[in-house]
Amino acid sequence: LVDACMRQLWHCGWMPNYMRHVAASFLVEHLHLSWKSGLAWFHHTLVDADIAINAAMWQNGGHSGPDQWNFVMHPVFAAKTCDPHGTYTRSFCPE
Repeated sequence: LVDACMRQLWHCGWMPNYMRHVAASFLVEHLHLSWKSGLAWFHHTLVDADIAINAAMWQNGGHSGPDQWNFVMHPVFAAKTCDPHGTYTRSFCPE
């Protein structure tokens, strides 16, 4: 699911809000990337980038903002919820 999200972002310059949260959570919690790296990449690639909103959301996802997320969005559970048949994932990851 995260691979599909990131490919959609690169290909289209956009991804759904829920997928943004899933990807951000995966990058910060599972890959241990700095929220600042995620903020920079998403700001560079999103066609609808808003620095104030994106910075606040990435800070929260990175557990350093004023409204820190106290949860981790596991990509497998997220896929079962939002893409149970794999349609979204296969549209960007046909292999």
